[in-house]
Amino acid sequence: MKMHNSSRFYLPILCAGAVGVGLSLNANAQINMNGTLGAGYGSALAVQTINTGFGDSTVGDGTSAGGSELDAAYGTIQGGYLDIFLAGNFEDNGNHANVFVSDGAAGQNTLNVSPSATMQTMNGSVFSPGFNANLAIDLNDYHETAYIEEYVGATLTGGYVGSVGVPGGIGSGSPGPNGILYGFNDTHVSTMGAAGAAANPAAMLSTTTGLEIGIPLSSLAGYSGGPIMVLADINGGGDGYLANQFLPGLPVGTGNLGTPGFNFGGTPGEYFTVPAAVPEPGTITLLGLSLAGWLSTLRRK
Repeated sequence: MKMHNSSRFYLPILCAGAVGVGLSLNANAQINMNGTLGAGYGSALAVQTINTGFGDSTVGDGTSAGGSELDAAYGTIQGGYLDIFLAGNFEDNGNHANVFVSDGAAGQNTLNVSPSATMQTMNGSVFSPGFNANLAIDLNDYHETAYIEEYVGATLTGGYVGSVGVPGGIGSGSPGPNGILYGFNDTHVSTMGAAGAAANPAAMLSTTTGLEIGIPLSSLAGYSGGPIMVLADINGGGDGYLANQFLPGLPVGTGNLGTPGFNFGGTPGEYFTVPAAVPEPGTITLLGLSLAGWLSTLRRK
């Protein structure tokens, strides 16, 4: 069941027939687009490996320009949406968060978004082999307002779509024409230490606030099911100075890249994968009925 106003809830599903055919169901699948980790996400899909080079946030009021970091990534495909949760902290000084999606359809292995807004400075970035971006999102929080760019399709056409107010670092909304939902909770106090040193996995997994994005599958042109690959990073003002914060994380000891773009052409697997959706309740019911009919036929033979 889908709910608007940046909130969606997925009800528990109980189906013995589904268990019998090996389907894995989340019995507490709840997603509420508010920038807080919900039970519906399950386990982390990527955990940060290195401490941020963009400084640590020391004030949890959502207004501090003390630091930006990506601690862990979560994701799920259900209810007609790809939901992504990026735990961490995002400065309100105009630094950017970039999120790229590859859904298995046609896309770009070398980034070339339409030259209409800030992300164009990243054009020429090279993704890992097999990652062909067909959705790109660029966000920056400046003085308690999040400004958002969206680029869609194989040609990554788009630009600035609007803003979401985040007073005290908290807010939600869907400003653009693609129906993408955003939730912000920028109140995390950093537990990272020296820049570039190994991050503490337990500390990274303890972070439960950050950036949440709900992407309608209908906005992913050409998506026909299956897992979806995602890459996230933190960039500087104007997308001109990449931090060392990527998910998946970079090797321990890596400093800020300091460039507008990246090159992962020789780095396989620099993305995390959101598993394919489990069947919707109606599909499970039909499957159960079909299985029952098949077993009945076998008994009559």
